[in-house]
Amino acid sequence: MKFFICNIVFFIAIHSLFAQGEIFVDIHLPNKIEAAKTYTIDIVLHKENVNGFAKLELYLPVGIDLSPIENAGATLIKQGQLIKYIWLELPASKDIKITANLSVDYRINGYKEIYGNFYYIQNKNRTKSSIGVIPFQIYNDNKWKTALSEKQEKEYPVISEPIKIKPQKLNQPDFYRVQIAAFKRKISRIQLAELFPETQLIHEEFIDGLYKYTIGDFATLEEAKDFKNLCGIYGAFVVKYENYQRVVQP
Repeated sequence: MKFFICNIVFFIAIHSLFAQGEIFVDIHLPNKIEAAKTYTIDIVLHKENVNGFAKLELYLPVGIDLSPIENAGATLIKQGQLIKYIWLELPASKDIKITANLSVDYRINGYKEIYGNFYYIQNKNRTKSSIGVIPFQIYNDNKWKTALSEKQEKEYPVISEPIKIKPQKLNQPDFYRVQIAAFKRKISRIQLAELFPETQLIHEEFIDGLYKYTIGDFATLEEAKDFKNLCGIYGAFVVKYENYQRVVQP
């Protein structure tokens, strides 16, 4: 593993070299990161001859959030501080660039790290490679402390547990589902589990030349929307069914 700093373009480019020497991940961060601000960052995956199914996992520090701009064809899933980019089929390009917004909570300060792994298929075997540790420093003037009561003076935000809404097997012709993915080819249950672990709740439909995967059923539109908002899958949306037939996206 090696790291380098490129001050000429005012970015820190942290370079993690995998053991194979052909695959590495660059995460470009600003050379000064301040609390209470949002930065556009690039994540560049150099993969040489790796193709097929793959997954990039990143673990962010508490108080750091990531929202997508360009996912390079990947499905983005957020599970707390774990960020997952999943490709059913990696793009053909040797260099894959992901762009995202990195938001920094106003209460955090000091040395932080991002770390993670890249998973891919090589010789029909699932291979795991660490991207190493990406260190960075957050600067905070702590002015917020003078504006808040002592009870509120906590470095990290308190995150309450989301209400877990479960799909049901409904004995009624009208219901809602949440579509989480659509692919040109059928995918395995193992691959589906990367998107949502309870694969018994996932329905597969072949519509307009695509295999579409939905989670359901939900009795009301509100329940379906709540599930969509909490499932962590970017791009998920609600679909309505009438008389057991898919009819419209609410």
